[in-house]
Amino acid sequence: MTNPAYKILLEEFEKYYPQISPGFIIKVQEKLYEVNYKKGTRVLSYNQKQDSGLFIYKGTAIELFVDPVTLEETTTNFWFERDFPYTTPGLFSREPSQSYIMLMEDTHFVGIRFADFTELKNEFPDVEFLTENIRGHYDRLRLQYLADFRYPAYDRVKKLEKSYPGIYNRLEIQHIAQYLKISVKTLSRIRNIKS
Repeated sequence: MTNPAYKILLEEFEKYYPQISPGFIIKVQEKLYEVNYKKGTRVLSYNQKQDSGLFIYKGTAIELFVDPVTLEETTTNFWFERDFPYTTPGLFSREPSQSYIMLMEDTHFVGIRFADFTELKNEFPDVEFLTENIRGHYDRLRLQYLADFRYPAYDRVKKLEKSYPGIYNRLEIQHIAQYLKISVKTLSRIRNIKS
């Protein structure tokens, strides 16, 4: 395989499900596409159904939940290289999203139309295990995110900084503060405390 973006995606598939069918690996490459979007692009809008599965080869995206009554937006997730950005409900449930996904820097995706992926799942039933393992990974991350709120803000900030050392260069500070459910002032103060 010569395409480096596809190669990285297929490595991720094999990481999530090492027993993936070789036939699927060959056939999925016929269905994949690449697309580049500029910083600030919404790749999924509020109340829209996500029509493609996306994989970030290079770039950064955030999810902003939209309150249906006040339309207030809150950062609830972010993704970097080697991530599969999607909302819940959204891609897998085929329901309109309660959030939108916006790019924080120019981003290079590998994508597959949901209809094409469904067709491949019907042909290669073991792909269901791949899908469930990817969803399970992100479900565990969301549960850990919620569980971390039993800890003080300082601990949550330092854990985030350790997990994503360059995060302040890639996301806007107000989005990081919203994600951590603290004020920008509190985040700035904690950032200046030496560990």
